[in-house]
Amino acid sequence: MPSSAASPGTSRWLGILRLVGYFVFLAAFFLPACREPGASDSFRGAFCAWVTIINTFNHEAWKTKDCLAILSGWINPLMLLYVACLFSRRLRAARLVLAGAVLLFLAGTWVYFYLAPMTALIGHILWVAGILMIVSGDLVPGSRPAGTNPSGAQSA
Repeated sequence: MPSSAASPGTSRWLGILRLVGYFVFLAAFFLPACREPGASDSFRGAFCAWVTIINTFNHEAWKTKDCLAILSGWINPLMLLYVACLFSRRLRAARLVLAGAVLLFLAGTWVYFYLAPMTALIGHILWVAGILMIVSGDLVPGSRPAGTNPSGAQSA
């Protein structure tokens, strides 16, 4: 089997995995994502996303460890761009670059959690799981045959 082709079963499985990933990723925004150790209050994923993306414009934050949190805020827009790139096979290289940046920014998020310190909660764990499910189709060699759509299913 050529490396550019995948079995229908593999393709279907990856399409289902990606579709579930979309829902898991979305659900994570409504769940507690993190909290400071010992604190009873937690921050929901949507709040974390908003705070980190808005701090992009805070020049002082870029000079501290908070820059890692800011980069984590850019994961969500990068994921939207990644999903938009799923509509064309020609954008596979762009998707791989975006997936690499997302994974690098995720690592930065965990470094920030260690330095801040913050504790990851279910929302963060599901957010990461959703991301991994969405990008998994590009991580499996030969998993995206010609004529597939963003869910991974065959196009007409």
